[in-house]
Amino acid sequence: MTKAVPCLLIRLKVKQDKIRGEKQTMEIRQLKYFIAAAKHLNFTKAARECNIVQTAMTQQVANLENELKVKLFERRHRNLSLTLAGERFLKDAKKIVNQARISAEGIEDFKEGYDHVIRIGYHGEMFKKDLTEILKEFRRINPKTKVYLSQEPQDQLMESLEYGELDLVFTIYGSFFKSLDWIKTEILDERKVKLVVSADHPLLNKEKVTKADLQSERFIDFEEKNREERELHWLQEGLVFNHYCLVTDHTSGEILIESGYGVAFWVDRLCDPVRFPCLRFLDIEDYTDTARTCVAYRKEGLNPQCAQLLEYIRNYEYAEEQTPRIC
Repeated sequence: MTKAVPCLLIRLKVKQDKIRGEKQTMEIRQLKYFIAAAKHLNFTKAARECNIVQTAMTQQVANLENELKVKLFERRHRNLSLTLAGERFLKDAKKIVNQARISAEGIEDFKEGYDHVIRIGYHGEMFKKDLTEILKEFRRINPKTKVYLSQEPQDQLMESLEYGELDLVFTIYGSFFKSLDWIKTEILDERKVKLVVSADHPLLNKEKVTKADLQSERFIDFEEKNREERELHWLQEGLVFNHYCLVTDHTSGEILIESGYGVAFWVDRLCDPVRFPCLRFLDIEDYTDTARTCVAYRKEGLNPQCAQLLEYIRNYEYAEEQTPRIC
């Protein structure tokens, strides 16, 4: 196993080489190639993603390793794996590339007349209505602040937030957040979880539905860490949780459920019969789990515009009377 080299030492080496007058040619382009290679663990696939030939990809990564004076990949025949130093450097590389892109976009936004930019990520359709109302009011007071929105699976949202691609994230809270020492979260509300089925599903004929009735059902679940906690609870109770597939968005889940391929658990705030007329929403008699929505951001702090938007989020009151106020 290759010995780990902290990124601090890597930076010190680069600095010392500059002092000695040795030429350093590390470029954003090289970092992008390294990130692609780390993503695919295959130089051919990485080269295809970056629109270069495989030999150029291999050489650029080797050049980067020579400049850093550290091995980033273990190479065994055609198999690649990151060294400990490579895993550590990958985090910094992503931050550098993201910051370069954001800085370039910021200049373009400035030329368009915007003074500030906020990047918001959200997970699922459940935030659409409330986020729209919050941003309407925020835009009225801050017309010179440009807002970018990005809907992504939960894992991607967390990664984008960590590496500075996003400033704020709306998602479902999970206990795994406690292990992320760089993040801060604020709970917005807590709702029941309902079973979502097609309009002709046999469970609609039952007066009461229990978890035991779901043992033969196939679940269309979201690609998020929270599902692992739910499945663990079921296993501890001696129950089986059968998967049909994982989806990254509500629309895909809606189509599959309506077509009869499976059922799903959705947060109550999303279960709108007007919006989803071909779906049915059932309470599970002995299922008491809830889902908490939250807003997340990096502990290092928010810029003034993000902090102001966060205040709007905290003080926003939902349009529906049965919906609790954000706390």
